[in-house]
Amino acid sequence: MAAEPHAAINAVRSRPVTTPACPGSNSKDPFAMNMRFKTGPRRGECINLDEFRPIHLLSEEEAAQYAQKANLTPPIPGEIWVANIRHKNKFWVAKISPESVEDILFEVERFDYGGKILAGLNKRFWYAAHAEVRFKFKKDKKVILVPQFIDDEEPPQPLADLVFSSEAIRHKGEPFNPIKGNRDSYGLAKRVLSLDQVVNDSIIKLGHEIAQYPIKLSGDKYTQDVKRQNYLVSALTRSDRDWQSYHQGKPVMYNTREENCISDALDIFDNITRYSHFSDWEKENPEFLPRHILNNLYERGLIFSTHRRQYPTLNQEVGIPFRQ
Repeated sequence: MAAEPHAAINAVRSRPVTTPACPGSNSKDPFAMNMRFKTGPRRGECINLDEFRPIHLLSEEEAAQYAQKANLTPPIPGEIWVANIRHKNKFWVAKISPESVEDILFEVERFDYGGKILAGLNKRFWYAAHAEVRFKFKKDKKVILVPQFIDDEEPPQPLADLVFSSEAIRHKGEPFNPIKGNRDSYGLAKRVLSLDQVVNDSIIKLGHEIAQYPIKLSGDKYTQDVKRQNYLVSALTRSDRDWQSYHQGKPVMYNTREENCISDALDIFDNITRYSHFSDWEKENPEFLPRHILNNLYERGLIFSTHRRQYPTLNQEVGIPFRQ
């Protein structure tokens, strides 16, 4: 039987809730937020934070509470404990070991607009695509997931992959509109998902294709382990910064041109390498159009080749063929 949650977790039961509550405002979730747009065409409307939400890096006290809840050993120096990991359509707390990342892949999820003609063009030119970063963990250092809701007694689960995906927060079922994305119509969530959640949402439900490109690393094994872990910390820190902003009542806004899935994914690496050799084109086009993703990665020395079909897609890896 799981240990009784710490009093600080139980304290969320008495948290005042705005009426009517917005999606994501769950009294049983210590990291839920009840948030509305402050400006723009949707001012006063709820931000859909029940599914799209940045992660939160737990304090030592918060981590200890979840270790106790799940009957795990207390947190040790170097471990990272993270809330708001999306898996099985709910949020979890993740325990991540030091130097646990085995491999990193840059993923490009292609989606097609407007029928066969545009789909054919997009297959060649990638004018419509989503970028994300996949972190694969060592077999003996898998992520351990603990249910986040205080009344959820599901046992801890090991997880082999996490995916960083920066996304526009929209109403359920609302298609993405790049024009609206420049007009303060969407919130921003640098969220982290399990690979199973990505496969379910993007490949099974939407029928998308996800290309994959291993990130190139130099140095000996130890140096590579450190670099991979630094990239993971970069991704988590950037997401937690947004969670802190939301938590302080300052919604983070998506911008198609200046802050989007592609630029946020590249920033994970640029923040560590301090990359600064931006071309004139990149300076003038901060949105990093999908057709230039591979060139941008190659110029940074992050991938081995710009050939789009050099590596197996995620569809091929999980055995779910892409519809042609």
